[in-house]
Amino acid sequence: MNSTASTRNVSMQTAEYTLRFLTPAFLGDAEQNARWRTPPIKHALREWWRVAYAADRGYDINVADMRREEGLLFGHAWLEGDLDERGKNVAARQSRVRLRLLPAPGTVPKTSEAVWGKGNKTGVEPLKANLDTSHARFGLIKRGNGLPDRNRLEAEEARVLALAYPDNEGEMIARTLRLMHRFATLGSRSRGGWGSVHIEGCEALTIKELRQYAQPLDSCLERDWAAALGNDDVGLMLWQSRTFFKTWDEAMAQSARWRREVRGSLKRQKDLREALGFAGGGRMPSPLRWKLLKTKAGLVLQAAAFPHSLPKDSGASMSIQDLRLAWRSVAAELDTKMNRAG
Repeated sequence: MNSTASTRNVSMQTAEYTLRFLTPAFLGDAEQNARWRTPPIKHALREWWRVAYAADRGYDINVADMRREEGLLFGHAWLEGDLDERGKNVAARQSRVRLRLLPAPGTVPKTSEAVWGKGNKTGVEPLKANLDTSHARFGLIKRGNGLPDRNRLEAEEARVLALAYPDNEGEMIARTLRLMHRFATLGSRSRGGWGSVHIEGCEALTIKELRQYAQPLDSCLERDWAAALGNDDVGLMLWQSRTFFKTWDEAMAQSARWRREVRGSLKRQKDLREALGFAGGGRMPSPLRWKLLKTKAGLVLQAAAFPHSLPKDSGASMSIQDLRLAWRSVAAELDTKMNRAG
């Protein structure tokens, strides 16, 4: 639902979407209590806005210019040369995109604790931070002596996201939301599919439209951030499970097996596992993003590759040749398990 409002002489557009989790989300406050909050959603908006921005310019982009545009739209506390109406430098600027979370109608089904149980543990079993697991596979973080594991928001929990943004940003915001609908997950361990968010009222991207957000693998590896969906000799580096799942726990169990097998395939000839993310001395979330999608036939598991080089500040490095070899191995492994989308 859209309308128009005026704030400080700027014409604003408003919209409402229902966000619904398809898998449990480890999302909460500073005390690790499960809670819906707007900052992770705003972070996701900024992340996928960058992908839309890069595609809009045919991937011929200047990162400094992009960060400036992002700061002017979503707010900043660091941008130099941001001048107000009197020509004075602005040390910080509030976001021109406003977010509110409102109650959504309907009840929330409770997940059986049997889904989470493992021996005498409750929740996801904690995993060590090493190349076998990667940052995306972390288990629950212990809260201290005598305290329980962090809790979660359950699958099917929902909130209405109310947005307000300048009229001239409407097209970019709409494209950003469609990218989020297809790829976004929220919260801890979200690269593995936890916190898969379904945006009701958001039109799904077609395969033809998805190709606008794709770049050849070698071009992706020239950047140190996730600017585009990969495209290799076979096609889009986007996969979907060949079967549908009735429940999220069935899909997530399959996701865990496949993720471990894909990562394991990267140490057959030489150890290339850093290409899929790491934690410890440095940190890089996995560029291979897993998500559950909702279809009329049931839940489908998706894997999407947004390849890039290792960030220079991560403390790790891989040659372009090794990165290329790693992603070709990942693609070959996924081709045996899933279908290419499109």
